[in-house]
Amino acid sequence: MTIAYLITAYNNFEHLKKLIMALDDVTSEFYIHIDKKSQFDQESFRQDNIFFIKRLKVYWGGWSHQQAILNLMISANKKGYDRYVLISGTDYPIRPNMFLYNALKKDVEYFNLIRGFQSHKPESRLKYYYLEGFDRRNKKSLKTNLFLKIESCIKLIYKKRNYPFEEVYHGSTWWALTDKAITYILSYIESNKEYVKFFKTSWCPEESFIPTILGNSIFNSRCVGNLSYSDWSIKPAPAFLNNSHIQLFKKSKYFESPYGTYVPFFARKFNNESEELINMIEQKLRIK
Repeated sequence: MTIAYLITAYNNFEHLKKLIMALDDVTSEFYIHIDKKSQFDQESFRQDNIFFIKRLKVYWGGWSHQQAILNLMISANKKGYDRYVLISGTDYPIRPNMFLYNALKKDVEYFNLIRGFQSHKPESRLKYYYLEGFDRRNKKSLKTNLFLKIESCIKLIYKKRNYPFEEVYHGSTWWALTDKAITYILSYIESNKEYVKFFKTSWCPEESFIPTILGNSIFNSRCVGNLSYSDWSIKPAPAFLNNSHIQLFKKSKYFESPYGTYVPFFARKFNNESEELINMIEQKLRIK
């Protein structure tokens, strides 16, 4: 079984090296997108099975992150793999790699999927037009405040009245998909340009763009919970993990999310200062 790990990252590159080292084997290759706004030394990652794709400037909540994900999918699909696993550069495995290999042998899609709008994923994300190219979290920026005012004016005048899909579905950004699913998604967007155009001006499209494609397809019934753990109970969320999370992983195999019960292989977020935690994971959770 061949695996393509698709990774999006913009900081904590020393941790990224540890992540790659933890997953690296003869059947796996890594496709990585680094935010163009970040300073990054690609030479320090030189390895035969690591491929860096063209860098885009990624803005929180905008289409740019979904485009980076699509570019990773397209690049990897040109070569072809049995499995494609999308993770962030701040992930780390919390179980032995054999757990992942056994999970990926099953003929399912590890993809969170829920139909309709939710309280935390409201219709306003899709109904209104959203701009990109600015840091909307930096409320002290004149550019940010100007763009947000323009955005508010647009919302008063224009709404997207026709949705280019039967039903909307939502899910989390991270997943592990089969080659069949990846090929279907890429074929769909190639044949449905209006669908892509619609989501380019939506809010946080990576949580609805691919979910809606799969949810309205034969792949719907193949989707089970994904393999990634995040803690959304601590602000700012998702939280950087600490020792209490390691103890939780030791006690519990099963976890609950709005999408149902799941068993995670990855957890996030970690950073360059998480070396002690990583050592603890290797000694207490990933020991063969």
